[in-house]
Amino acid sequence: ASQDYAGKMQVYVVDDGSANRDVVAPVHRIYASDPRFSFILLANNVGKRKAQIAAIRSSSGDLVLNVDSDTILAADVV
Repeated sequence: ASQDYAGKMQVYVVDDGSANRDVVAPVHRIYASDPRFSFILLANNVGKRKAQIAAIRSSSGDLVLNVDSDTILAADVV
């Protein structure tokens, strides 16, 4: 949230088959109107690597930055 990158960027949020989607629904609502954000909702838990692959296959950029749910980025990372 503290990033201020002005370039073109696409953020993919992958839900790896959450048992309770109501828990993540607030995140979806907050960013649903932001065209930079796309949500990939996997029907079943396929594991971290396959979830990452799902996002990479959806992307079209030259660079990919993988960030886990518990990662805190410094303000100048992106």
